[in-house]
Amino acid sequence: EAEPLLRRALEGRERQLGVNHPSTLTSVNNLAALFQAQGKLGEAEPLYRRALEGQEKQLGANHPETLTSVNNLAQMLKTQGKLGEA
Repeated sequence: EAEPLLRRALEGRERQLGVNHPSTLTSVNNLAALFQAQGKLGEAEPLYRRALEGQEKQLGANHPETLTSVNNLAQMLKTQGKLGEA
């Protein structure tokens, strides 16, 4: 049930705010977190990377939202056994 709602929120924010707006990037991160919880790590990783890259550009490397994305990506990479990247 959550996935269609998260996709709807993301698509709406992309249309209304743009793909790099901080709120849109939060929706990207939320969808990635759902995929991670579902074990769909291959789908989660590019979304986490998109959110992180966008937040670094829009908010800066040390912004709390950016650091949350850093942590989320690192935790997922750790789960995948990609310790060198994490």
